[in-house]
Amino acid sequence: MTRAAQRSRWELRVRRGRAVLVNRADPADQERRAVHEYDPARLALPSTLVEDLHEWAHVVHTVPPDQDISGETSAVLMSRRGRQLAARLAAETGGEVGYWDPSRGRMSRVRRASPADGPPEPAPWATGITISVVIAAIVTVSLVVVSRGLAEVSLVLALLVNAVVVGGFAPSIWLGRRVPVWRWVAFGVAGGVALAWLALLLSLLG
Repeated sequence: MTRAAQRSRWELRVRRGRAVLVNRADPADQERRAVHEYDPARLALPSTLVEDLHEWAHVVHTVPPDQDISGETSAVLMSRRGRQLAARLAAETGGEVGYWDPSRGRMSRVRRASPADGPPEPAPWATGITISVVIAAIVTVSLVVVSRGLAEVSLVLALLVNAVVVGGFAPSIWLGRRVPVWRWVAFGVAGGVALAWLALLLSLLG
């Protein structure tokens, strides 16, 4: 790492639904006091981290902060997710990262995880899979019942409704697939749509 990189101070912020990294040079460096914003994609960061940063920023920008999600507001969940991403960013840049919490409107310092911090919190597989199975069952039954009813009237209408439903689900599935809590719902919806289409296809073949 260069001397200039060691002095740089990164801050993670959201600008118009996109994640940006603000570079604040060491105040002792009189020639580099200017503040510069960078798209994370321009830096030597893993592509998965860049994608997660922009997805998080998009959700923060589009989802109302007071929306209730499994007993917690979206602002709390997005704040927690932002800190997780800031910790990953700190690990990649080799130091602390400033995290501007968009829901609380304040800056905090997030450092990279160390062995002293203990192992990461395990994913709640049992609860998550249960949620996914329940959501998949609801989506499968609902989609099959509606599609069969519409198919008796018009097969074209049934196909059109399926396309509209899946098109409406697709953005939520894409954004929620890596967000804690929401990912289990997203997996369930995706699985339910796939099972419904399989059932409808088998009914047509039969």
